[in-house]
Amino acid sequence: MRWLSPAVLLVCAAPALAQGVETDEPPAPDIPVDSLTLDNAPFRQDIKMSCNFITECVEDEPCTEVEFTPEITGNAGGLTPDDLVVQSEMVTDAETIELLGVKSGKSYSLSGGTFAARHLLSITNGGATRYTVHYAEGPFVISYLGTCN
Repeated sequence: MRWLSPAVLLVCAAPALAQGVETDEPPAPDIPVDSLTLDNAPFRQDIKMSCNFITECVEDEPCTEVEFTPEITGNAGGLTPDDLVVQSEMVTDAETIELLGVKSGKSYSLSGGTFAARHLLSITNGGATRYTVHYAEGPFVISYLGTCN
């Protein structure tokens, strides 16, 4: 998988992560901003989860039952343990998609793909998950409902 520069992701997320947050956590070590990566971020986490989607909705057609079980792996890092930048890939039977985004608590918001097919994955603290693929050709959208843990 081709990874984007984690330093760019951390630099972009750092101001949002630092806004008005009071914590009992010790301050993060001083790392020059231009040296931050997911590998040397003060807080790091490996990502590995299995998803189980049971409902598929294609555009404006009625939804149907489906068995769709992609795997998501990657890593996350940030300046606090609660809000992390995520670099991951979702592996399906058909393809592997690079997804970038954020993790806050146990929730995730990840997106990626190409111009032809944009992917958005939203996971709640409890694991309830929505995954949509927006295709430029058509255009049309496919949505999946299920869980990721």
